[in-house]
Amino acid sequence: MAYKPITFQADQLIGYVTALQSVQLPYAGKRSMQKLGFELRKDLAQYMGEQFANPVQFTLRSPRYNADGLELRVRISTDGPDGQDPARYLYPVSTEDGTGGKPAYITRFTRALRKNGIIDPSMYAIPFLEGRGVRLIQGNMSRGQYQQVLTALKSDTGMGSGKNAPRYFSVPDRRKPSRRANHLPNGIYQVKNRKLDLLFHLTTKEPTVPTIFDFYGRVTSASDRLLPTLLSQALRDAMG
Repeated sequence: MAYKPITFQADQLIGYVTALQSVQLPYAGKRSMQKLGFELRKDLAQYMGEQFANPVQFTLRSPRYNADGLELRVRISTDGPDGQDPARYLYPVSTEDGTGGKPAYITRFTRALRKNGIIDPSMYAIPFLEGRGVRLIQGNMSRGQYQQVLTALKSDTGMGSGKNAPRYFSVPDRRKPSRRANHLPNGIYQVKNRKLDLLFHLTTKEPTVPTIFDFYGRVTSASDRLLPTLLSQALRDAMG
């Protein structure tokens, strides 16, 4: 997410500043920037909880800030494994570069399926969260199940690990063009105890997501609300 500057003037925030107070403004400003960053991080996490359905802790902890003198930088973390950093996967739902719908972030699971030649590069894997074979954690498919399915599909047998492990297969599977499963819609399936369950839809239609995360707007409105009080308190502390 690109940086956008927000500037404030002390007299616009807290009204008339005396000559004595103006001497303490640099110190008070630095203190208030530190406290504002801390408060904005909490506020953004709350906002994420309001906007997103069942966000994971990794996402809620992604707001970052760095206060340097009278400058405060607030951002979303770019730290994450294999391109799964929050700044990258939150960009599609952010209002940056316009509102409406944006192409959804291509998941690590879809990229792995493509890389291993299981699905066509034009296909996307979409979890079927209503499926009886799907293991949910806070409304999302568990990370363990993603890995279990991928590991099994990469093997020759499609079998999971462990006793009575289920078998997994993909329709279509580019590695096995001779396999015919025309009676099944495109998807990734699990076979367990002779029961067939759909785990993922496979589609060539690029999924889109609504832009519901107004990072810049939220930071601006929260700063407008918080900074006058923080600066006034920092000035009072500085004046003793």
